[in-house]
Amino acid sequence: MKKFNVSILAASALVLGLAVAGCTPGKDSAFSADNPVAKIGNVTITQEQMYDKLKKDAGKRVMADIITLELYKQEGAARGVTVTDQELDARVNPVKEKMGSPEKFQQYLKEKQMTEQELREGVRAVMLRDKLFEMDNPITEEQIKEYYEENQDQFEGKFDEARPKVIEKVKSKQKRKNMDKWIDELYKKHNVQIMDKDLEKEKEVEEEPTTSDK
Repeated sequence: MKKFNVSILAASALVLGLAVAGCTPGKDSAFSADNPVAKIGNVTITQEQMYDKLKKDAGKRVMADIITLELYKQEGAARGVTVTDQELDARVNPVKEKMGSPEKFQQYLKEKQMTEQELREGVRAVMLRDKLFEMDNPITEEQIKEYYEENQDQFEGKFDEARPKVIEKVKSKQKRKNMDKWIDELYKKHNVQIMDKDLEKEKEVEEEPTTSDK
């Protein structure tokens, strides 16, 4: 399943920023092939060298994230689907609370190399994606009951008690089965064109760790 990875937001912004700046003519451009970004003794590392390395090592992955993020935004706008700040807080605040203190939360962000705003926007993108995906791939009562009957040993209590967890499992299974195809359809629907063939999307985008399920 293709999943937007919030931990790559900073890298995405950096590569995109360099690419855009590189297209801007004039002496005041933020990007210049010869602009130095580091020195090792008498050897200078230029912005162009850094961009070429970033593009080679992470360009396809970053481009896929940038495109899918924009696809979710455009599809959401076209269908009037949004993620409210209240919905976002309900997802993010438990993460902050789990850290135990504001200081530990900031340390977590530092380790992930992102700001709180980047985290929130990444989570918002995932939530928007899930809303849109579930509209196009709704689960049925039959699927819920069938999954429970086949995997009763995974759940405590009877069906009504286990139902919320069963629904999450079925949704996860649905994503693994149909997410790639759904995103491919968004690419076609919104006429995505990648001008630089070196940045054409990879077939598989790395999955964030999840709990194992059937």
